[in-house]
Amino acid sequence: MLIPKDSMTETIHIGNTAALILAGGRSSRMGSDKPLLALDGRTLLQRAVSFWQAQEGIDAVLVAAGSPEHLPDLPEGAVPVFDLYPGCGPMAGLHAAFSRTDAEVLYVSAVDMPYLTADAVLPLPRGDAAVYQKNGRPEPLFGVYRRSCLPALEASLAGGQRKMSALLDALDADYVNLPDAASGLLENLNTRVDYLRALAGSPPAVCFMGWSGSGKTTFLEKLIPRLTARGLRVAVIKHDGHGFEIDKPGKDTWRFARAGAVATAISGPNGWAVMSPEDIELASLREKLPPSDIVLVEGHKLSPLPKVQIWREAASKPFIAPDETHFAVVTDDAPDTSLPRLGLDDAEACAALLCRIFLPGKDGTP
Repeated sequence: MLIPKDSMTETIHIGNTAALILAGGRSSRMGSDKPLLALDGRTLLQRAVSFWQAQEGIDAVLVAAGSPEHLPDLPEGAVPVFDLYPGCGPMAGLHAAFSRTDAEVLYVSAVDMPYLTADAVLPLPRGDAAVYQKNGRPEPLFGVYRRSCLPALEASLAGGQRKMSALLDALDADYVNLPDAASGLLENLNTRVDYLRALAGSPPAVCFMGWSGSGKTTFLEKLIPRLTARGLRVAVIKHDGHGFEIDKPGKDTWRFARAGAVATAISGPNGWAVMSPEDIELASLREKLPPSDIVLVEGHKLSPLPKVQIWREAASKPFIAPDETHFAVVTDDAPDTSLPRLGLDDAEACAALLCRIFLPGKDGTP
């Protein structure tokens, strides 16, 4: 269903039950528009819309975009609603969804909740609303609300009250304790660090990228001891765009491969290795690594992982324009950038930065 951007007054007929994605925030702490941030190949908005479209009993998916000027490109099937009380946050989005549609029930989530699962969806409330509570505090941005909330929404907004927790106090709300095992389901990506951690995954993987000759391998040789001195288990993945050869001609594994084996493996008291002529995706390669605390990836500059660019003037290559996945530059004289700059010998500072962002608690000097 396509709704014109200037359709600000007509009731949108969507059915009894809808999902509402709150996507009208200013993203001031993130520094970029959160709905459009990519994670695992899809924007946060695409992920949220897909999640709700996959849930049974949802007649439509609404996107509270604030105003038409703030409206991002919507995934197919998503319907925008615009605030009647501009600039009043999530409460205005919930109010607009009930005011502009005929929905009786709204399942609500924030656009920056990428870890939702179907079993986290709350049952219908006995009264006006149902939300989780974590450590005794309500989580109002993921819940279920009935149309009976609308008078309280109107009164709160008209009186200048914007806090969703205060709205819950005025409603007959069910509070459901969030299980400890599910505590991460409702995590928001509020800040740049939150986003970088989501990109890095678990264990966190970080790309060190740059032109050939920029000093990537040399810098990693300095960085690895700094991390291991903190008691961290470090794994490294190197990307070689030109291809490589591990087997030595004439050795047994080389002979097996030449005989037609699709893969060969060798093990011994000093380690093991698997050789295959097939290309492998970075995500699959990560799964084959032994347990580690952090994975350093040399290269893979086109991957969605968080990145540190290494740029050395003597390499005589252009500086690669950073995107939202870049968070630092290791350089001797890189062009101006707003990213943190570390020297080519600042392996200790880089280790502290990695730990501060991806392994909090490990950022002190060992």
